[in-house]
Amino acid sequence: MTIHFKYGAGSSLQLELPAGALVANCCGPETAESNVLVATKAAWEAPLGFPPLRQAIVPGDHVVLALGPSVAQGAEVVAAVVPLLCEAGVECGDITVLRSMADADAGGLDPRSNLSAEYRSVQLATHNPSDQDELEFLAADEHGDAIYLNRCLCDADLVIPVGCLRADHPARANGTRHNGKVGLWNDTLYPTFADSKTTKRFAPNGVPLTAGQAAQRRKEVDHLAWLLGIQATIQVVPASGERALRVLAGSPDAVFQTGRELCRAQWQPQISRRAKLVIAGISGGQWQQTWDNVRRALEAAIELAEDGGAIVVCTELDAQPGIALKHLAESTDPESSHARLRKDRSADAPLARLLVDAHDRATIYLLSQLDEDAVTSLGLAHVAGPDEINRLASHYDSCILLADAQFVRPTVKTERAGSA
Repeated sequence: MTIHFKYGAGSSLQLELPAGALVANCCGPETAESNVLVATKAAWEAPLGFPPLRQAIVPGDHVVLALGPSVAQGAEVVAAVVPLLCEAGVECGDITVLRSMADADAGGLDPRSNLSAEYRSVQLATHNPSDQDELEFLAADEHGDAIYLNRCLCDADLVIPVGCLRADHPARANGTRHNGKVGLWNDTLYPTFADSKTTKRFAPNGVPLTAGQAAQRRKEVDHLAWLLGIQATIQVVPASGERALRVLAGSPDAVFQTGRELCRAQWQPQISRRAKLVIAGISGGQWQQTWDNVRRALEAAIELAEDGGAIVVCTELDAQPGIALKHLAESTDPESSHARLRKDRSADAPLARLLVDAHDRATIYLLSQLDEDAVTSLGLAHVAGPDEINRLASHYDSCILLADAQFVRPTVKTERAGSA
């Protein structure tokens, strides 16, 4: 059986699988908004659970579009919103697009790139959680600890969070409830634009949060949104290939509720069983080819691979490993590595912990643009090219394919039924 498997910005594999080996071929929705500018304007004029957003604007306002990490077609969304703000009386120079450091470091395009010449005076700011000059004290939390946020957010008259919804967020982000309400609980705003101390505190450490801890964090994020006066948000549900499936605008409660349902329907397919081999591809250009997306792809793949099986992660990754991964490469003792990583709050620590935990469950292969030594030092098997993946596939009688693996989250039918 020959299958054309896409990954990266335009790379692909011609996979030759044994007859009857394919268990599932999972990917994101191929349909997408044909015109994101038109879709964003429509969402702006008829938001969910909120009046038309122009009614929330006062001429002369300083407005910040807080652009969360990896927003599909984010530049198109910005290009639609800026003219609408100006039509409502906001001066072009009083609009700031605030982006995350993660997007800037990953080589993301300037989110103003689709604006026409008349709107080029829109400001661009890149958040640096370690730069004290860019941070401002907003308030004290219930424990008396200072809340520091990017200065642009604190100084703005109106903040509009623009984010990307994921299928791996419903349980802990946009689908959980606090006091009967769905909270503004994803990484669009907080801790993305907070100080480094807060960012590290929120970083996952490999230990699931208790119900009480999760509720406390939801409370923190909702309180932060209340302090900033967040009344509405714009969120994009992604489609396959860095495109937008839907653009949603309106009150956070209504947007996240609708977005959760869309993500579940489009990004959480049910499959019949696990497989001995899982091939996961990270789609998209350079800004999607990150170690954090390797983590997301690996999280999905591990849930679908049989114990003792193999996982191949196909990427165009060329970024060097971060602090936690370098520590992992230098360690020779898995037990001490695990203990050390539980305390590590580096950006890549969740991936390092995942690699340690997965070591005895599956053999993990990585196809990337990194040299072999960099890959093997992390305990991963280096893949030189497509031929090697086909040789590997020939040894397994069951295989699951995950395209858009940083987004897709399949569930196994039998396991889901057993846990219900």
